[in-house]
Amino acid sequence: MKRYLIKQLLLILPTLLIVTIISFAMIRLMPADAVDVYLVTHHLEKNEKNIAVAKERFGLDEPVPVQYLHWLKDIIHLDFGKTYSTNQAVAPMLGKALVKTLQLAAASAIWIVVVTPVLGIGAAAKPEGAMDRLTRIYCLCGTAIPTFVLGFILIRLFSVNWKLLPAIPDGSAVSLILPSFTLSLSHIAYFVQMLRNEMLENRGEMFVLYARARGLHEKRIFWSHLLKNSVQPLVNTMGISIGGLIAGTVIVENVFSWPGLGRLITKAILSRDYPVIQGYILIVAVTYICANTISDLMSAIVDPRIRLGKGDVS
Repeated sequence: MKRYLIKQLLLILPTLLIVTIISFAMIRLMPADAVDVYLVTHHLEKNEKNIAVAKERFGLDEPVPVQYLHWLKDIIHLDFGKTYSTNQAVAPMLGKALVKTLQLAAASAIWIVVVTPVLGIGAAAKPEGAMDRLTRIYCLCGTAIPTFVLGFILIRLFSVNWKLLPAIPDGSAVSLILPSFTLSLSHIAYFVQMLRNEMLENRGEMFVLYARARGLHEKRIFWSHLLKNSVQPLVNTMGISIGGLIAGTVIVENVFSWPGLGRLITKAILSRDYPVIQGYILIVAVTYICANTISDLMSAIVDPRIRLGKGDVS
């Protein structure tokens, strides 16, 4: 286990380095660079003098590799630079927005943990029953309907028509309910479908037949053997889902005006604010990598074949 842990940790640094190189290069390929947007928003004439002054101010007058090395040196010291639009430090802005996004993601994770077992186990307990049919309809709708459409529907119902929940944040925990539930719906549908299918597939496995041959009660087989072995694929995909919650807040935060990373990155992209965009990409990349590493370690603890490099880990 120790060797497996060291191996996973050693992969983090080169992965992050590759992410920084790719993101830095791709941002420079965006149409309408930061200088053009700056001149337009500040009502400055687009001439050689103003372009040169703007490039010097933003540090864009140097070759791209040199710009990258300067930026890499700064982020090692947790200095993400200053915004092009307001000249504010990027790190405090990202930190404040990250806290709000983590609150939203944590609330969504609670919905996922609570609702998924109820629907998944209920659907697998009686295949083709009423619960199973309703769950399958929900999974189809939950994965097919775009998140922003679900958000507007929930706002219309719970905020406009019934006036039960606030549509925009007011500083209370109640204002988290609608955006977190909206963010969790597609993830719940995915996990419920996975849990149901795994449990139905494992019903015919040898360990279930052996448990029945031993004379164990069906309830004990269901809870102690079938459910335990069906949860493993959910653990394997948990890392991707955690990162997806962070990255997926962009749409939800804009629909519900939630002051998190999603709204911040939207404004940064429109204004071509490179330091903010680069900081956001780095935060999301770190979140994905850490979540996947934790997921891999949890899977290795549950299934020794993974850390030993044997067998199918899917």
